[in-house]
Amino acid sequence: GVFAMTACEDHRDREQISISNVKLIPICSLEGDYEALQCCEGSRFCMCRRPDASHIVFSSLMI
Repeated sequence: GVFAMTACEDHRDREQISISNVKLIPICSLEGDYEALQCCEGSRFCMCRRPDASHIVFSSLMI
C-alpha cells in the first residue's frame, strides 16, 4: 500500500530542497513524529518540541 508522509516527514523533505540560506531541517522519529530535541545542523541553536511540532517554551516534564 501507499503510506502518507507525516507532518514532520513532509516538513523535512521541504526544508531539504529549500534554497534558503538557513535550513531548519526537522529530525523525525521512526514513527514520523518530531523528535523532542531539534538542533540546527552546523550551529549551536537547539529547541525542544512536542511530537506535534509545537514548541516547548516553559519548563515541562512532558517531552
